Amino acid sequence: MERNPIQPAPRPIPRAAFTLIELLVVLAIIGLLARLTLPALGRAKAQATGAACLSNLQQLQVCWQMYVDDFQGRVPPNRSVRVQGVWRSTPDSWIGFSSAPHDPDPRPIEQGVLFRYNYNRSLALYRCPADRSRARTVDGRQLAPRRTRSYSMNGNLGGRTNEVQNTVARYQAIPNPAQLFVFIDEAEDSIDDAHFLVWPNPDTRWVNLPAGRHAQTGVLSFADGHVEKWAWQWPKKFSPRQSYWKMVESPQDLADLRRLQGSVLPLLTFIPQQ
Repeated sequence: MERNPIQPAPRPIPRAAFTLIELLVVLAIIGLLARLTLPALGRAKAQATGAACLSNLQQLQVCWQMYVDDFQGRVPPNRSVRVQGVWRSTPDSWIGFSSAPHDPDPRPIEQGVLFRYNYNRSLALYRCPADRSRARTVDGRQLAPRRTRSYSMNGNLGGRTNEVQNTVARYQAIPNPAQLFVFIDEAEDSIDDAHFLVWPNPDTRWVNLPAGRHAQTGVLSFADGHVEKWAWQWPKKFSPRQSYWKMVESPQDLADLRRLQGSVLPLLTFIPQQ
């Protein structure tokens, strides 16, 4: 019987390598796909944090209404004072002795009437999830903890009576609850105490500035209980600021201010600019 001779092992077929041009083409395609998908991911993230912010204000608005119902129509206190160069809400206010930029812990919030009277027990409700700002010392040194609060309350409601604004102490005094905003997401370079001041029309200055963290969109709740997202026509940045206010920067910025002025109580007699 004839035996087959030993056959040599087949030589492997060399695989073709990518050329430099092919690698550059692949990298270019990956970069193009990234540029196409990243904005969509950014918009999705902004929508998600915007929805969470909207939910926070919805829940705070429910707490506000529960307080009104329990206290015979009185709105939660919303006064503030300047203490050692820092604007703080008063200890008896809805938010306690709070100054958002300078409070690295939540103890002031826990002393506010909404938290202390058990209308809510969630500290997360007081901060927008897209707010990345950190607490700082009075002399401007940044601290590690993130700020504990992003929201403020309309100064018309239980606010300072020595300001250019009308104030009400009872819910029954609100002429149109569906039009008057209560809580607002405030810009990180504007927020201090929890008293959000809007000088009424025809003034052309921002005193406090709403946030536009959600793709240049703000979030507000209203005295009838509903919550809205507002798309701002102009970026909401408080730099440069003059004194503690800022002139509008463009016709679009003025349109945003006029819209917000339409959601506060008008003055019976307008006090002109100083």
